[in-house]
Amino acid sequence: MDRQPPSRPAYELPASSALGAAVDQALNDNQTAHEQLGRVMLVVTAAAVRDILTGHQPGAPFDAARLELVAGEDSLFPTGRYWTTAGAERTFTDDVGQTEAGNALHDLSGWTAYLDDNTRGVWRPLCDELPDRYGRPAFTLDLMRAASLTLDPPSPAAPEAAPGSMVEVLVCANDRDHYPALIDPADQRDGYVRPWLDLRTVRRIAADTQRDAARYGHGSIDTVHVLSGRVNRTRHAVVIVTCWMHLAGERREQAVEVLHPNADGRYAIGGHEWGWYALDRDLFPLIPFRPDGI
Repeated sequence: MDRQPPSRPAYELPASSALGAAVDQALNDNQTAHEQLGRVMLVVTAAAVRDILTGHQPGAPFDAARLELVAGEDSLFPTGRYWTTAGAERTFTDDVGQTEAGNALHDLSGWTAYLDDNTRGVWRPLCDELPDRYGRPAFTLDLMRAASLTLDPPSPAAPEAAPGSMVEVLVCANDRDHYPALIDPADQRDGYVRPWLDLRTVRRIAADTQRDAARYGHGSIDTVHVLSGRVNRTRHAVVIVTCWMHLAGERREQAVEVLHPNADGRYAIGGHEWGWYALDRDLFPLIPFRPDGI
């Protein structure tokens, strides 16, 4: 039987431009949904830790700054180990007993199960790496920063925040040390900013990170170093960031990064990966940052 060429399309489709726009919108909506899910689950995780330590009394005092999370097959799960604001290591079992701690971890795991590859862009900036635990990657989640996340999707940058317009603010990445910086309000990732710091401030950060590494161990702190030297009577400064956790792993070639200044001689220490956030006049976090909030 001779094959007759088709006389008309087998089915109708939207115009290519409309289909492309729909794909872009769907992908953007999917990303927004994952970011929203990640934010909410981080706040819920911080709330769950509070409830474990206070017996579900929201107004009761408690002391927890960081929570250990270990990477499972598909997501993160809590081990029950945490650290106080003073850096003391404790476990839920120490505080509430083995049975209660076991039940609490089961419930908490239901929330951290959503901290996976889909939401990694939200939870990873709030975590520091630890040595592997049970043969799996381990992290400490900054509970204070998790608790400060907004439950609603971040508002878009204010109209006056045109790309390239720098604003002078104080920034922080560890709930303790804060530094003056210039930031572009349009350059945010999940509400976290990329600070540009002058060399004097970079030297302060270098001293602070090296102090913390000596106190808490190099495995939990990226350190900044400023080297000085002369070439043909011209003094030069070289800024280096060392991620000690990478030295023993597959990313060892990325463990040391040499930073180059911008045209104004400022350095972007840590970029978005350090989870820098802007502070208002009362030193409260502004996540996301809006110029009219300072």
